Amino acid sequence: MLPPNPILQPNSLPDAMLLAGTGGLLDAIVYLNHGHVFANAMTGNVIFLGIATLGRNWHDIIPHLVPIVGFLAGVTGSKHLRSGYRYSAPLGLAFEILALFVLGSLSSGFPSMIFTFIIAFVSAFQVASFRRVERFAFNSTFITGNLRDLVEGLYEALTPSATPEAREQGRAQAINLGLICLCFLVGAIIGAWVAPRFANHALWLAEPLLIVVFLRVLRRIRNAPAPTPQTT
Repeated sequence: MLPPNPILQPNSLPDAMLLAGTGGLLDAIVYLNHGHVFANAMTGNVIFLGIATLGRNWHDIIPHLVPIVGFLAGVTGSKHLRSGYRYSAPLGLAFEILALFVLGSLSSGFPSMIFTFIIAFVSAFQVASFRRVERFAFNSTFITGNLRDLVEGLYEALTPSATPEAREQGRAQAINLGLICLCFLVGAIIGAWVAPRFANHALWLAEPLLIVVFLRVLRRIRNAPAPTPQTT
C-alpha cells in the first residue's frame, strides 16, 4: 500500500507564473461572459452571495452559490487523488485542460450555472495541488496572500538590521511573488479583452499554458524516485 502522496513541491517559478496567468484569464472570462460570477475567486462569490442574501435577491443567490459548491467538490476530489495516486497533479491538470476545451466549444447559450460549476470544480484541482513556488507559499487563482507575502518579503529585503540570509530570502520572495502577481494581472487583462470578442472560445487561450505545465510536471514526476511502499 502506497503512503499518502504529498503535493508535488517545490513547484518551479515558470509553472507558477503560467498557472497564475491561467487563473487571471479564467476569472476575467467567466466574470464577463457568465453573469458576473468568479471562476476562482471564491471570496468575491461569498461577498456577492452575502449581498444577495441580505437584499433578498433570490435571483442572484444560486448563481453565486453554485461555483462555491463546485470549488468545494473540486478540492475534495483533489484531496482524494493526492491521498494515494502518484500522478494526481498532472491528472488534475488533464481534467482542467479537457474541461476547458469542451467548454470553449459550447455556444453562449449554454446554461451559465453549469458552466461556472465545471470551471470552479476543475480550477480547484489546480489551486489545491500547486501551493508552493521554490520555498514560498503562493496561490495561482487569487492574489491577496501573494501580495501580502510580496510586501513582507520586500520589507525584509530592505531592512538594514536583517541578516544577509533574511534579506536574500526576502528579496527572492518579493521577486517570485511579484512575477506571479504580474502574470495574474496580465492574464486578467488578456481575458477581459478576449471575452467579449470570442465568447467561450476565449477559454482555449488557457490551453497552451496548462499543457506546458502538465508536461513539465509529468516529466518531474517520472524523473523522481518512486515512493517506498509502507509495510503494515
